[in-house]
Amino acid sequence: MNLLHISDIHFGPYHWNADDALLLTRLNQCNADIILNTGDLTSDSLPEEFEQMQSFLGQLHCPNIVSIMGNHDKYSKRSHELFRKYIYDGDFIEPKDPLRVKKAKVFIDSSTINLDIHFSEINYLRCFEINGEKVLMICVDSTIFQNDYGLMEEQIIAALSDELGKGKYDRKLLLSHHSVLATDNDPLINSKRLTDFVLEHDIEAVFCGHTHELDIVQLSDLIRGTKFRQFMCGSLSSQNIAREVNMFCTYENFGTADEIITITRIYPTATGLEFVDSHIGQR
Repeated sequence: MNLLHISDIHFGPYHWNADDALLLTRLNQCNADIILNTGDLTSDSLPEEFEQMQSFLGQLHCPNIVSIMGNHDKYSKRSHELFRKYIYDGDFIEPKDPLRVKKAKVFIDSSTINLDIHFSEINYLRCFEINGEKVLMICVDSTIFQNDYGLMEEQIIAALSDELGKGKYDRKLLLSHHSVLATDNDPLINSKRLTDFVLEHDIEAVFCGHTHELDIVQLSDLIRGTKFRQFMCGSLSSQNIAREVNMFCTYENFGTADEIITITRIYPTATGLEFVDSHIGQR
């Protein structure tokens, strides 16, 4: 299974001024079975930014593209409607017990604003068959309305646990905008709760973004005797950070003895883009 990981594209004022056509040509050479897009699709949750993201994704030559929300994508009370309109309109996981929800703005008050949909969380499951294996993508919404910190709603985690218990899968991967292992200035506040969920359900790996920095780590739980890896990708196209250059990551033969991880850093030049690959090598 070959994966392409992109994150933090930030259409809008944070988006770069380089030629996206050159970037798309390079991405389409990756021969990915699944493309993982781990949030911050926009800069300010504006409709035109979501529309630009839709156009970009539509030019990727991969039938299996999975996108999640980032903190910049939830600056508007219409964010969930825009995500449904332009990115993905599937079946979303609702809280197991809505009366026990504590996370703010999981439900937008219908008496104060005229929206078509008042449930704002974008948590969902998608299953793909890749090389004869059932691969489950667990897409979680770690974002808080108009806040750069992250928080997972406990009742969503409970509902996700119930859903995972209904089926059997060969492999399970989780997408979260915020990291569950790395620390940053705007962290996932209850990261241990999501880490416990990953370990409890034998999820193979977590993919995230948010910090615009590269980080690949592995957690071994000595109590449960389980482990998982986390892959944090830097920004594919953003101008608002000096700590790391633009990048995307590819994972060939993911999770096998023949695995090759490639970090492709992107440097705008006077004539276009320069792509520089570095390889982590086999497991």
